[in-house]
Amino acid sequence: MKKMKKLIGLLLITCMLCMNLSMISHAASAELRFSDPETTVGAEVEVTAKFTATYPVQSMDATLSYDKSKLRFISGSQVTENDGTLSITGGDGTDVVTVTMKFQALEEGTTVISVTSSDGVDTDGDPIDIVNGKSTVEIGPGDPSLIKSEEPAAGTLKVDVDGVSYTLVEDFTDLVIPEGFERSELQLDGGVHTVVKQTTSETMLAYLQPAEGDADFFLFNADNATFSQFDQAEVASGRYLIFSNDVSGVKVPDDYVETTITMSESGKTFPAWQSTSQPDYYLVYGLNSDGNECLYMYDTVDGSYQRFQNNSKTEDKDEVSGKLANKLLGKLGGLADLLIIVVVAVILLLLIILIIIAVKLRHRNLELDDLYDEYGIDLDEEEEEEPVKETRAEKKARKKEEKKVR
Repeated sequence: MKKMKKLIGLLLITCMLCMNLSMISHAASAELRFSDPETTVGAEVEVTAKFTATYPVQSMDATLSYDKSKLRFISGSQVTENDGTLSITGGDGTDVVTVTMKFQALEEGTTVISVTSSDGVDTDGDPIDIVNGKSTVEIGPGDPSLIKSEEPAAGTLKVDVDGVSYTLVEDFTDLVIPEGFERSELQLDGGVHTVVKQTTSETMLAYLQPAEGDADFFLFNADNATFSQFDQAEVASGRYLIFSNDVSGVKVPDDYVETTITMSESGKTFPAWQSTSQPDYYLVYGLNSDGNECLYMYDTVDGSYQRFQNNSKTEDKDEVSGKLANKLLGKLGGLADLLIIVVVAVILLLLIILIIIAVKLRHRNLELDDLYDEYGIDLDEEEEEEPVKETRAEKKARKKEEKKVR
């Protein structure tokens, strides 16, 4: 019996150890390793980052730093750049994420691309322990003339925007193209120029370079061949809103007053309407990712956007009077139609009554004719003339004549 108890106890301990081992083995870990390429000044070089995990990864993020005097970032899959800092993302249920980044070598020497922060989550929602590596890039002598200018080359077309002179830039990298746009061409001032066009509409943007400062995209107004400032806000995952400068004719509810709103990131100002009852809410007008113009409600506290259904559009007096007149004319027109129908119906009814009366009279006359024929009544015989009364003189003369005869 004691041996049996010991055996059962050993089995329980073994099961617990197995459970602990499974839990330990489930705790995912990963390594973020890089390639160490060699290149020359002026040449382009690729650096590969490989994220390898022991368990499927739901998401991973890493922030990298590099020396801008040695390398210039050109492009990368799942990579965004911000003034010497790179952000890479990946995941979606895989256990291996590979990211390729392309740089141009600017100066001889050795430079390092290092990881400043990294984190990840596995498909069960548990955090991943990441071991970070680094990339060492050896840059040898080369051809400095191949080094591209940091600013894109400007063209010769000059345009004015709000009194400021700009030059149209056509040699720009794909990294600056806004979401939802692609390269296209624009015929302007007798030439064909490279711009970007929204994939869901004919809206175009031109990349303009001021005399001082950085180049930026501006909205092209096809109606009058002018440009206006452009800004784009994310309203949801994969959804965006392009703010409009032209809000003429836009109707909003009476409890909103016209004002302006300044975008926190770009500092650009656009027309808007503020709620008088809830000052934290604004209405903004623009073009969404479907290419449709509409109103959005902007919550300044949460920084969120929501499509606004305007069910109480304001109307001026002329519009209201016009609508009332149209309604009145419509009702009068309906009454006129009804009156015509009634008159026609009455005429038809009278005509039917006259036809019935005429038929009945005809039948009665036929019946009377038959009756007169049956009893021998001749309506055409003239009435006997009444005897003419004699005067006194005529009567005396007649009697004298009778006496003579006797």
